[in-house]
Amino acid sequence: MATARETIDTWLRDAHATEAQAATMLRGTAKRNEDYPQFSQRLAAQAERCDTNARAVDACLTVRGSGPSIVKDTVGQVTALGQSLSGTVVGDEVVKAALATTTFARMQAASARALIAAANSEGDSATASTCEALLEASEGFAADIDGMLPELTTEYLARETGSDGRAEGGQAEHIGAGSDGAMLR
Repeated sequence: MATARETIDTWLRDAHATEAQAATMLRGTAKRNEDYPQFSQRLAAQAERCDTNARAVDACLTVRGSGPSIVKDTVGQVTALGQSLSGTVVGDEVVKAALATTTFARMQAASARALIAAANSEGDSATASTCEALLEASEGFAADIDGMLPELTTEYLARETGSDGRAEGGQAEHIGAGSDGAMLR
């Protein structure tokens, strides 16, 4: 059975790999979405923040007498490259990228919350403080991208369809299923 210390160190190694993975993924996505400058710039800024976060987690691991996992970091980098390349095969990458990065940031925030609780239970206030900064960065990033999503979606639709996404008569077209499962317009 693992000790609390070993478990926390494992979670910190996971957090380190995740931050490195995020930096790679965000840089690739930012480059492919330069036509959406505000979005691209925010992704690039978050990639830099992820590099800083990875160094902070590495410092926590060092103080705790541990270190990052080369295997987890490598797997994270390979996964990030795959995630980054997957965006090249979808036409609506900017919208899907916004959804995916928001989801990823929310997962990072949840992981940071768990680490804060674990570090506090062990009495490691320095690690808890570092993880609070991770939490704040992840939540802030997710909120920023959430806030951009409506504009990104509208801009994407305008570019791809030559319209503003509204049906004739100025009303947004709504498609959904009725109570009998039939599609309604």
